[in-house]
Order: sequence, then C-alpha cells, then structure tokens
Amino acid sequence: MIRIPELTPELLDELGKSLGGCTFDDENQIRFLRTVDSCEVQAAPGNGKTTLLIAKLALLSRTWTSRVQGVCVISHTNAARDEVEKALLGHAAASVFLGYPHFIGTVTAFLHQYLALPYLRGLGWSVERIDDDAFAAAAKRAMRGKASLVKRTKQRKGLFARQTETWASNLELADDFTCMAGQPPDRLKVRALRGQHGPNTDCGSDLESLKAELVNQGIYRFGDLVALAKKALDLSPNLADRIRRRFPLVLLDEAQDTSGSQLQILNTLFGNGGAAYQRLGDRNQTLYESFAEEDTLWAPAAAVIPLNRTRRFGSEIAAFASSLTTRHRQQIQGEPGLPCRRTLLLFDQASIDRVHPAYVEEIQAHWPNPPGPPAALWAVASRHSSYRPRGAWLPKSLVDYYPSYRADSSSSEQAETLCRMMQKASLLHAGGGQPRASLAFAESALVRYLRLYGCTAENGGRIHNANLWRIPRFSEDRCRSLAVRRLFRDSILMGTSAWAKNEWESFCDRLKACLGLGDASGDKDALKLFLEFSDREAMTASTPTQSAKFAQIDGLSVHLGSIHSVKGRTVDAVLLVESEIWKGNKAEDKCMDLETILPHAFGIEECDFSGNDAHLTAATNAFVGVTRARQVLALAVRKSAVSAQLLAAARDQGWIVHDLTLAPAS
Repeated sequence: MIRIPELTPELLDELGKSLGGCTFDDENQIRFLRTVDSCEVQAAPGNGKTTLLIAKLALLSRTWTSRVQGVCVISHTNAARDEVEKALLGHAAASVFLGYPHFIGTVTAFLHQYLALPYLRGLGWSVERIDDDAFAAAAKRAMRGKASLVKRTKQRKGLFARQTETWASNLELADDFTCMAGQPPDRLKVRALRGQHGPNTDCGSDLESLKAELVNQGIYRFGDLVALAKKALDLSPNLADRIRRRFPLVLLDEAQDTSGSQLQILNTLFGNGGAAYQRLGDRNQTLYESFAEEDTLWAPAAAVIPLNRTRRFGSEIAAFASSLTTRHRQQIQGEPGLPCRRTLLLFDQASIDRVHPAYVEEIQAHWPNPPGPPAALWAVASRHSSYRPRGAWLPKSLVDYYPSYRADSSSSEQAETLCRMMQKASLLHAGGGQPRASLAFAESALVRYLRLYGCTAENGGRIHNANLWRIPRFSEDRCRSLAVRRLFRDSILMGTSAWAKNEWESFCDRLKACLGLGDASGDKDALKLFLEFSDREAMTASTPTQSAKFAQIDGLSVHLGSIHSVKGRTVDAVLLVESEIWKGNKAEDKCMDLETILPHAFGIEECDFSGNDAHLTAATNAFVGVTRARQVLALAVRKSAVSAQLLAAARDQGWIVHDLTLAPAS
C-alpha cells in the first residue's frame, strides 16, 4: 500500500527547506503530493514540476519499506533523467530511490530493460549496438551484397539509389514479425515505408534478408526494441501483472513527449489498474509531426490537476504565452514583480541581417551586464536547416537570418567516423550539455576504434561501453585511461582538434600513443575510413564557442538553434524568428509561423488552430519558444506580414516595436 505522511504545514516547510528553499503553498501542488492513485497533471512551463516530483519521492522515502517493490520514474530524455537523478543525489532521504528496487530512467531504457532485452535473450539473439545511425551505416555497407538492391540503385542512372538506401537504413521489425527461438533468422518481416517494395518482390526479399543479417550481427534500431517489447507483452500475458506488482507507483514525467508505440505500451502496462499511474506534462509543448499521430499522443483527462503558476517569467510573458495554449487551454500565472522586456523586430529582405544585432541591443538595453554563460542567450526558429529557395523571397529558415549557421545534420556514414563523433561531443559541450553525454560520444568512438584496431577485452571478448575502462589495456595501466580522458578534454572539449585537419591528424597520433597501440591487426581499410577527417561542419573560427552554432555580436555569444533544441531549457533571453512550417506542397500544408499566430496572440483575431496541421504546429512551436525566456523576449517578423492594428495592440500591451526597415540614424 502506498502511503504519504500527513501534509502538515510544518512538514511542508521542512520539505521545502530540504529542497533548497522551495515553497509548497499551492493547493494543486499539495493535491498532487497527497495523491496515491492514478492522476494527470497539466503543468505550465517553469512551474517547478521536477522539484514537485522530487518532493513526492522525498515524502515517500519516509514511508516506503518494501525491498522488492519500487517506484518507477520514467522520463523521455536522458537530460530529464539526469535532472531527476541530480536532484535525488542532493537529498539524503530521497536518494534511496536511485537504487534497487526502484527504477529511474528513460522510456527507452525501461522498455529495453524489462521487456525487449529479456525477450531477445529468450530468442537467443545477441546485442552489439542499438543505435539508428550505426544501423544505417551498417545497412548501407551490407546492401552492397544484395543483388536486387544494388540493381535498383543503378536503374535509370541512379534515380532510385537514395530511396533504396533510405529503405535499407530505416529497416525496423514489423509488430507481427515471426521467428524461431534459438535459430538465427534468414528473413524478418519489416515495417514498410511509403513506396517500399513488398516481401514478394526481389527487392522486398533482399530487404527482409538484410534485416535478418544485421540482427544476426546484433545491430538494431531503437524502433526494433519497441516491436520486441510489444511482442513480449503479446506472447507473455502474465508479464504485465509481474511488472505492475514490481512497480505499484509509476510516475511518467514529460508525458507530452512520450508518444506512439512507447506510450501505447506504457498505457497497456499501467493504464488499466493494478498500479498508480501518474502522468505529468504540458500538452501545449507537444512537438509532433502530423495529425496522423494525434491518437497516439498524451491527452490529460478531464479531472486533471492544473499547475498554473510559473517561477520562470513574469505576468507579461505569462499572459502572452497563455494566448498560445491551443492544445489545452491554460491561464498561466507569472511570477509577480519579475521584470521583462518584450520587443517586436520588423524587417524586410534588405534589413534581415540586422535582426540579430538588434536583438543584442535589446539585451544590452535590459541588462548593461547580461547574466549567465553564453548559452543563456538564444535565437531560435521552427525551421533551422538550409533549403533550396523557390518563388518569391521569404525567410523560411534560421539560415536566412544568419547564413553561417549550420544544423547538426550529418549522414549516418559520417556519424560512424571518429571525427564526427568527436565533433558532436564538442558541439554538445559548447552548448552547455551534460559532461556525461559528451563522454558517452567519446566512449562509443573509442570502443569502435579499439575494435577496428583488433583489440579485445579480457579472454578475447568483445569490447563495449560497459567494459571499456576495465579491459587489460586500461586496468593494467591506470595512467593510460587518465591520459586518454585528458586528451579528450584538452583537445576536443576545450580545443579545436575535431575541426581543423592538421590538428586532427596530430590528435589521432597522440590518441594512438596514449593507447599504446602498435600495428593494427583488424580491418585496416575500415580503420582508415574511421579515422578520416570530416569537414562537414568545420568551424570558421578558432574556438568552439565561435562555431556555426553561435553568433558573436558586440561581445555577446548568442546560441543558435531550432525550437526543439531549446525545449526544456530556461534561458535569460530568447529571439524567435519567423520561419516556415512545411507539411507538404499544398497551400494548406505550409505557413509562415509568426504571420499565422500573432493576430491571435495579440487578441485581434480569434483563431482555432486545431483544424490545420501546419497552423497547430506553428502555435505549438511559438508557445515552446516564448516560454523559454526569463526576462527578454523578442519576436522577428516581416513588416509586410503584420497590420497596423496588430502593431497598435502590441504597443498597448507594453511591447516595444523596432522597425529595422527604417534607415538607421546617421
């Protein structure tokens, strides 16, 4: 039985002090802390939802006595999981939930650990890599041995080559695949992409054979593990009961980000009784792709617990953000007395290059000495990748505003190289990412490097991430592992070796020396390709913070990225630039986001965005972008896209309107 201690004022005060001085005086906060049954929580951005979750665990630590039953805390991303783990580590009582019998991890890790991997072991299948990029690279190599696939890539002068590679790179097990336990499969049924040849064709047969070949090598896509998890539940009816008995309380954090088959599996496990299933999220931050996914998204029940207060921003930004809560109407209550600066930047084609400098001027006007590290200042767009211009000029992407910006969109082949993995680690570190995540890239790259070199673990076993630092090469010489870590820190995270060809060659030499490697005994051709330098995202300046992900303007560093990249963050200032939402070539399938949503946001029109896929995406993206900022919020929109009535409404609501199309004063 789940028990919560009586929530007296004294206990709530003690709880708040143990969590760094928080207050739990809102009736809906207390309602959630007290609830031991299934419930839904609709949480406004910046409301302290994660702290509230930790507070609940801290309360449970006073009463939880079972050594075989635990609390299951599921998040969508590693970053969200890290946030929960870090908070628990800082709380003496609640830190007990970091160990057995409890679970804290991502939805992917949960499905893998309790469903997919046990089922895989039962089939007798091995596991070497679970990674979409690794699978794509292996599939492209392996398809060269499939005659029908090779023939199709050469038809009509290579017209179908890219499509065929896409089919191979994205092969995922179908939900109804069949196989024999203990017997390596020859063919496996796969989920068909649009236009993909069926299993009764030569190409379709080769695709199923290719999938089986990669499974026999232990290489999977993340989607495969979802199919395996569903299969485990279908074939083992009692499995769900055993998992519910193990976890009588399940907390699903960031529920709006868990969708599709993953959410269906969780709902099957915990949504029909047998466990208290408590889902927390903000439906207005659901970043999804199309109406086709609507039925698989989280939607809070009618009896939802609303958390309307935010500590992130003041009442002015809260009022504007509330007008964009299109998926689940919510009146957000801002932090009283928190200052802010809200600006509309109007531009045209001739003045678009002045948008970012004008944004920096707004920051400097609000803060003579801006707070925080460079990552605290952001400029984002719904669309941030480059494109081929067609028709009349429109600022369709972040690239139009800052031409040197480049999205991190590498090919899967490139992602398999040592250089690309080090570049990703460098970008992650420069953007304020967790050191653990940067080190994960380095460890995966090092495992690949040592395998290609012909190195093995103890007793000739395969090297993998879990045993990397325990292989004899490191365990027999502790200084060697320290030297490798220092090289990674100094040359990749703090240096520019991943971005300059001459430095990269020197880095590879030093890495080989640190590892004490002689002549390679493995696949020398593959090793040579793995060590090649990649200049797809070479920096044009000398430090990581001057990369294509940052704009250096008047001494300030502005982090550039997509709406998705800033989701989940709290930053000091945000610039949201107008860009295109594209769902297809039809007129109703695309729109310019700010042009579409601003009349509604400023209250001069009443719009229902739910009837149009592109318009709903525009409103959702704008909501996510707007609610990141603590104090400075700027919107950049074409002057031709806004009316005089809209500008008057903006000024009446306290916005500054800065017209960049006017000639600057001499």
